[in-house]
Amino acid sequence: MQEAVSSILTDRAREAGDITAAVVLVSFVGHGLLIALLVLMPADWRQHVDTDVTPMMITLGGASGPESGGLTPIPGRAVQEVAPPQARPAPQAPPAPKAPEMVLPELKAKPAAKAPPKRVDKPLEKSTSRKPTTGAQVKPGGSAVDTGGAPIPFGGLSSGGGPGGGVFTDYANFCCPAYLIQMSTFIQRNWDTNQGAAGKVQMKFTIRRDGVIEDIQIEKPSNIAMLDLASQRALVKTRRLPPLPREFTENKLTVHLIFEYQR
Repeated sequence: MQEAVSSILTDRAREAGDITAAVVLVSFVGHGLLIALLVLMPADWRQHVDTDVTPMMITLGGASGPESGGLTPIPGRAVQEVAPPQARPAPQAPPAPKAPEMVLPELKAKPAAKAPPKRVDKPLEKSTSRKPTTGAQVKPGGSAVDTGGAPIPFGGLSSGGGPGGGVFTDYANFCCPAYLIQMSTFIQRNWDTNQGAAGKVQMKFTIRRDGVIEDIQIEKPSNIAMLDLASQRALVKTRRLPPLPREFTENKLTVHLIFEYQR
């Protein structure tokens, strides 16, 4: 075993010596070639060529001025006397403000009287939407158009034709005939006129301030029972009317209403 290892080490030492000898030989050959190249180089290659080069000067100062090279600089002016220090003006205080003058108010100052505005009378505008009605003579009426009926007097209403009758109160100059027309419209809604017989029934009743009907009586019968009952039933079914108008100052209003039937 030891002999094998020794032989291996001996072989490696020989190989290393061969490599070192080869490297030394190559180095000698390389240096010889370099020396021969320097000896055989042309002479022109080894000469130094001088060239006349003018250097460029760069000044970092300000703008160019007059040439002052080689000239004696101007000396500073001599000071012969020390100047006195400049006197500063003394600060002046602002004038004191004047005290406000006291003004006493006038004891009996009256406001100036204003002139009243002038009254301007506007001309009456004529309506263009409604034309005045015409007739044989000028007379008052309760309707804007000619209905052909007689005027409604105070104390009663005209029947106006057809089924119905007259109505009047205990007041000869009752203030509100329009209320009687409204009353008749309410009662007529509950009145059955188709009884198959002709006749007249006059009823009497009282209207309270709140519009409630009371004290219903047959004042003048028709001598036909079904007509009397139909008239009485119309008032009972109506039972309440609009409240009495404010223009009428009494608490109750007694009304006489005629129910007229046609066959």
